[in-house]
Amino acid sequence: MYTESDFLEVKKQLKKMLLLTVILLLAFIVPAIAFMLRMPQWIGATFLTAGICIAIFLWGVFGTPIYHYYHFLKDIFEGRTREMKGRVTKVEEEPVYKDNRLLYYQVWMIDDEDGEERILLFDDNKGKPSVQEEKHYSFRIHESFITQITEA
Repeated sequence: MYTESDFLEVKKQLKKMLLLTVILLLAFIVPAIAFMLRMPQWIGATFLTAGICIAIFLWGVFGTPIYHYYHFLKDIFEGRTREMKGRVTKVEEEPVYKDNRLLYYQVWMIDDEDGEERILLFDDNKGKPSVQEEKHYSFRIHESFITQITEA
């Protein structure tokens, strides 16, 4: 489900966002310093304040989600995965916001091994999972995140 190209694409997006934020910040800091040295200081302070506010907004709204998704993919590729087999009992229709970071579909399943009901999370960026209720599936998971689904 997740490929190396997914990881590289998100890494490229993260680098682009970091570069954009740094360039924007420098575009405001350089004139701010120049104004503070030669003109009234309030003009330089205004430039500096505007630049910092725009950079914080840009990184907070656009950079942080990319950063969290990059680390999510990195953990999946470098972390431990395990296999779990069970019967799917419910698939949520709408994705939910988990860990204050990303959107996931919740897949409810009963584990064949111990009979416990578990909630697994499927990445919203990959679309809605193509599983049917009351069918048996084999899931490859990292923590509670589904990385691969095969019909059992």
